[in-house]
Amino acid sequence: DAKSQEAPSRPEIPARPEPPEVQALRQAKDDQTSVEGRVIGWNRGGFHVVIGGITAFCPRSEMELGHPKSPKEYLDQTFPFQILKVQKRGRRVVVSRTASLKSERSKLRSEMRQQIETGATLEGRIATLTDFGAFVDLGAGIQGLVHISEISHQRIDKPQDLLEVGQDVNVKVLGVEKGGKRISLSMRALESNPWSDIRDRFPGGTLIKGKVQKTTRHGAVVELAPGITGLLPTSAMSLPRDASIARAFPPGREVSVQVVNVDDRRHRISLVPEGSAVEGTWHDFQSFRKDQDEGSGQGFNALADALKKARIESD
Repeated sequence: DAKSQEAPSRPEIPARPEPPEVQALRQAKDDQTSVEGRVIGWNRGGFHVVIGGITAFCPRSEMELGHPKSPKEYLDQTFPFQILKVQKRGRRVVVSRTASLKSERSKLRSEMRQQIETGATLEGRIATLTDFGAFVDLGAGIQGLVHISEISHQRIDKPQDLLEVGQDVNVKVLGVEKGGKRISLSMRALESNPWSDIRDRFPGGTLIKGKVQKTTRHGAVVELAPGITGLLPTSAMSLPRDASIARAFPPGREVSVQVVNVDDRRHRISLVPEGSAVEGTWHDFQSFRKDQDEGSGQGFNALADALKKARIESD
């Protein structure tokens, strides 16, 4: 019959087991663990890597988290790789270094975030400068923001006035929000406060040269020292009624002024031009400041009247 005429079936030949080194690669792929590999060459698409006697391929895009360096810089170097594919019994193996780098960076980030707490002082590097501040790389890809107001006690118009990308800086952590994804930093907090001894540096009656920083409707803001400004009010300028303050006191102009009053709590210094009627004896100035503190003073005009009266009486 037909059954008796069928050719006898061949016994199935069991598949040969994969070499141990290939099995090890498959296991590493399943476990998502890293393996050591040495770069032995490259082509336009990527790099040839030897792992445990097996040649694998790492695509160019999988070698570096950023832009790859020159291929020569990777040659004969050993790196950790993760296995992406194992095909054709190990004759085609694709690996990735970026996957391993991301895993390592994630671990470092976790460790770094444990160190980043309010009040901590850290080292970092300026990564980016913007109009509103500077982003500082604290390591492991973690960045924090130094707002422009926290860069220095010295007044600056833009971060580029004092900082540049790549510069190493020390910062203090002001706050950590959103699980460490938003970090507020300060460089200013690590500087000595120029206002802490302001009364000793600029006692009332001091004559000093300063530079006009800007003008407002109230007068001219004069820089007396880095981080220290005082106000030369319009009423003390003796300008004609229709005169322009901005033209009379342009930014950058050097002026000679006298310190009238220092308010270290509110960071304010009152000034008058050198040689104005406000000049008098130290006793006159102390009396004027006492009146101001008690709220009975009438401003610069009151002091001028008092000094004029004192001179008349002395004559």
